[in-house]
Amino acid sequence: MNLEERARRLTDHLQTVMEEAESADKKNSAVREKLTWQEIRVLRAVGRQDCCPMSGLADMICLSLSSATGLIDRLVGKKLVKRDRSSEDRRVVQVELTEQGRALNEEAMAGPVEFARGIMKGLNAEEQETLLGLFRKISDRIKQEKSAA
Repeated sequence: MNLEERARRLTDHLQTVMEEAESADKKNSAVREKLTWQEIRVLRAVGRQDCCPMSGLADMICLSLSSATGLIDRLVGKKLVKRDRSSEDRRVVQVELTEQGRALNEEAMAGPVEFARGIMKGLNAEEQETLLGLFRKISDRIKQEKSAA
């Protein structure tokens, strides 16, 4: 099998995994009643970091800065995130979760974590470590390519 065929197979497998992960999110009605799908994506993206600049957040969630700003406005209104100007550069707006936002983010992560737990249960400890190592390597590569661009 050549690289192209492997890439197509990987794409098929990733699509299956992503569809199931998204399905796990949609089953969490307690969170879905409070937030839209886009708001959940923003909450998670901000939750992965202590504090992130608006421009970086827009890049992470693949939205324009104006669209990301609108989502942040709604989350500020719901008291889930707060916005502050950077002390080093007043043009930079930093976003971080509030205590209420952190609690809701934990609740929102319950479905995906349960989904991941189910995947990991089907693997022995060595396979789990291999899977994590491969995803760490892929994630690091993606981050390197983004920072180089």
